[in-house]
Amino acid sequence: MGAGHAFEGAAERYGKQDFIAITYHVHIPQPDPMTNPATLARQAFYAVRGVPSYYIDGESGSGGGAADQAKSIFDRRIEPVVQKRLPVASAARIDLRATVKGPAVTVRASVADVRSKSDKLRLQVALVEEHVRYSGENGVRFHSMVVRSLAGFTPPPPAPPAKEGAEGEAAPKPAATPQVVPTGFALRPGRGGTFEHTFDLASIATAAKVHLEDFEKNRKGYTFREKKHEMDTSQLAVVAFVQDEATKEILQAVYVKPAARPTN
Repeated sequence: MGAGHAFEGAAERYGKQDFIAITYHVHIPQPDPMTNPATLARQAFYAVRGVPSYYIDGESGSGGGAADQAKSIFDRRIEPVVQKRLPVASAARIDLRATVKGPAVTVRASVADVRSKSDKLRLQVALVEEHVRYSGENGVRFHSMVVRSLAGFTPPPPAPPAKEGAEGEAAPKPAATPQVVPTGFALRPGRGGTFEHTFDLASIATAAKVHLEDFEKNRKGYTFREKKHEMDTSQLAVVAFVQDEATKEILQAVYVKPAARPTN
């Protein structure tokens, strides 16, 4: 809870021009109804086994604490990293545009002025819901910048339900480690490019719901109080960032609210 409040404070202080924090919900330490296949892919990418875990421009951190520790977490773990990065010139430029029409958000992202020669660069484009209201196990009622989907991501097939063991034998548990699945778009060393993607909102909600239902089937006796797979379209935004997957450093990140696309 303390880390969450600290990052919310950082978002308010710096604004999205200088600081963008997005949240990948996962089933740690308790089942989380905002988890979806895309966030599990990023959990695997970052090898996250405990929460809260976070990365700021490739520098990792973890540990939460109570709400009254938020200022201490901000002062010690967030502000020094952000202040160190603010005067540094960005290593890439992103032009991001997004439009919404009906049940779809269409994104066009152009990357240029890439200074890194790494062969592990990828452009990530995240569809986020800016504010979600849900009282979680830790008492947090409002959740910010919740990742709902990622461009360039193909969900793996759902795991089959756990089979009942023989009499007196415990049923096998679901796999603890999510599968690593690529997300985003590859960039050539030192080169940019233009990429387009359409987020199908109905398909995203369906995939999230299927995941939550499969989770219930594989965790006998557990039922979500509420499945948070539906999205408030008025709260949607898009965040794009160029990342070096070898170091996890972010070269540049931008945020936009989708504009309504005119009806022909």
